[in-house]
Parts: sequence; structure tokens; C-alpha cells
Amino acid sequence: MRLHIFISPRELISPHWKNAYPHCEVKHLAPKNITADTVIWILAGTPQWLELIKKYSQNRIPVIVMTRELTINELGAALQMGARGYVEAFASQVIIEQVAETILSGGIWLPGQLLSNLVGVLSKQPINYQHDCNLDCLTKRERQVVDIVVTGATNKQVAKKLYITERTVKEHMSSVFNKLKVRDRMHLMLAVKGH
Repeated sequence: MRLHIFISPRELISPHWKNAYPHCEVKHLAPKNITADTVIWILAGTPQWLELIKKYSQNRIPVIVMTRELTINELGAALQMGARGYVEAFASQVIIEQVAETILSGGIWLPGQLLSNLVGVLSKQPINYQHDCNLDCLTKRERQVVDIVVTGATNKQVAKKLYITERTVKEHMSSVFNKLKVRDRMHLMLAVKGH
């Protein structure tokens, strides 16, 4: 069973953490010994929070950053250090459980409102295929799927636009992820947009 450790100052503790994970530990300082089956939740702004994210993620410990206020800059700093999720500190129990489930299955959790800002920013920039990934290894259809996905489209929207099923879109996406060695849509978008 995974151990969830929340690192946060005494004045900021949410009852939702214990509701989601009754056996979780709430620490005010970074714990010394952490096992591989631990998930670390850390409040942005806690002393040395960025260094802690880097340290834990380099040891393959999943780190989720909690925040008092969602900002693009804080999100960027957290992701750069290796955080796998970014969420409001007082998010509901359901959200907290979804965040952990997402990152433990290999995804990244970003708040919806920031994600749409990010997609908006990225989709306004010219596409630059010269960076990080070589799209020549993709089939013509995979390339079409990628071109639509990087605008922020869902699988359903891609399917509708290309007159194919959602299942086919998923198969293409899975093939694209493997060929380009990207983890998820956000990673794909950043690679293709040249960031």
C-alpha cells in the first residue's frame, strides 16, 4: 500500500487529505527516510520546496505540488524540477484521489484552468517541428492526428475531424507516443511546439 506524505506548514492542513488517505502522514519538515512506495505532496512556498521536488523526483518518488493560489510561473517551476502534479491545497477529496491515481498511472495532473491557458499560449505559436522530435518517423495519418492534437483538441474532436473512430485516434496516439518517446499529450505538445 502506498504511503502519502503531505509536507506543509502547521497553519495549512486540509481535512480532505486525511479523508482521501486515512493513513497519510502530515509533516512540517521534509522526512529523512522515504521508501519507494511513497507519494510526496508538498506545499509550494514551503522552505526549499523546489530542491525537495528535485531530490525526490530524481529518486523516482512521485511528487505533487499543492498551492494556495494557482499560477503559471509556479506550475512551470514545479514541472521543471520534476513534479508530476499541481493542485490547489484545499482541493476536494475526490480531486486529491484523482490526482494521485493519474500520476501513479504515469500521467501528469494540471489544473483545468491553467491547462487551457497553456494550450491557448502554445496553439498561438507557430509550430516548429525542428525541435526535440522528428516527425518524419510518423505515418501520414499519425502526423494529421498530431497536427490536430497540438491545438488542444480531444480524441473525440480529432475523430470527428478526420472521420475516424475515437478508438482509432487512441491507437494512433499510442503509436505516436512510442515513436516520439513522449509520455502524454502535454509532453507531445511541448516537444512539437519546440519548448
